[in-house]
Amino acid sequence: MGVETNRTNDTTGGKRWLKAELHSHCSLDPRDYKICRHSPDELIARAAALDYEVLAITCHDLDIWSDELSTYAASLGVTLIPGMEVSTEGTRHTLVYNFRTGCENLNTLAKIRARSHDDTLVIAAHPFFPGSACLGGLVEPNIEVFDALENSGFWTPQIDFNRRARQVAGRHRKPLVGNGDVHYLWQLGRTFTWIHAEPRVESIIGAVKEGQVRVCSAALSYSDVARFWAVTLWRAAFPVNPRPTRGERALKPEILGPLAE
Repeated sequence: MGVETNRTNDTTGGKRWLKAELHSHCSLDPRDYKICRHSPDELIARAAALDYEVLAITCHDLDIWSDELSTYAASLGVTLIPGMEVSTEGTRHTLVYNFRTGCENLNTLAKIRARSHDDTLVIAAHPFFPGSACLGGLVEPNIEVFDALENSGFWTPQIDFNRRARQVAGRHRKPLVGNGDVHYLWQLGRTFTWIHAEPRVESIIGAVKEGQVRVCSAALSYSDVARFWAVTLWRAAFPVNPRPTRGERALKPEILGPLAE
């Protein structure tokens, strides 16, 4: 696909282009703890090392954002956005940000619509990928619920389920954001979004809603895809972490070692 942007030094009104990842998972994810070896701290540290300034850790049906974690991220120059990937209408994944409520209050599109405000954000996650986890035909009938659609980083030059998302976003004049759907640290830096905003949660959310975004996305190689699925299937059978206790959090590393995943 090759969607890209040029970073500029425009600082009008205190805004600048911020490198952002708005869809990522970690070892505290109630669903993906089996395959995500990295702690939230390690994810933040790796993102900072790759010059990200915005990060949302969107665990399934759990917002792990905390003052402590946000302060740690800020110490590395990263604005941490509260968010999670909620299961709506049964199994359909939707990315929600800054709602500050439990997933049970966001498990239908009607509930999300009712709780949406100027300072919240809703993104249709990998909306037209195959499988019951994707919104598919629910997107356009409920298009007013979504502030943006996701261009997922999981694509190759020959297989790209993002095409329909780009078409729908264009047809309804919705912003398109590039997310890695990060489960392994090596995914960082492949697909992401530049957001023209101040490095504050409210400014970042407002900029996405206004379409002040540019997608940068590089195709995965077939070896990347094979590695992803081989490791994922192995770890699903032989988890790398125990099931996390609610509120559990690993200590931040003093030094982030070489990436092995």
